[in-house]
Amino acid sequence: MKKIIALSLTLFLTACATSGNIDITDRNHYGLKCSQNAKSNPNWEVCMESAKQICGVQQVANVKQLSPTGSGDPNDSYFMTFSCH
Repeated sequence: MKKIIALSLTLFLTACATSGNIDITDRNHYGLKCSQNAKSNPNWEVCMESAKQICGVQQVANVKQLSPTGSGDPNDSYFMTFSCH
């Protein structure tokens, strides 16, 4: 059973890596939820401050502001992705 779960997780992560815009192999790449839901306004300034705290002494780079996907999922909201360099 553990092998099936591990294999399923590996296949899921591989699918995400090949179909999405987020590179999950880059350990310096992060994402932050910037609104409560898809209908609320994003707070990009608070997200940027959080990104600076996450990066610490490194610089926040490659910032992308992403709109909700419209999937209807409760977690669908505005996101910001970034990396630390």
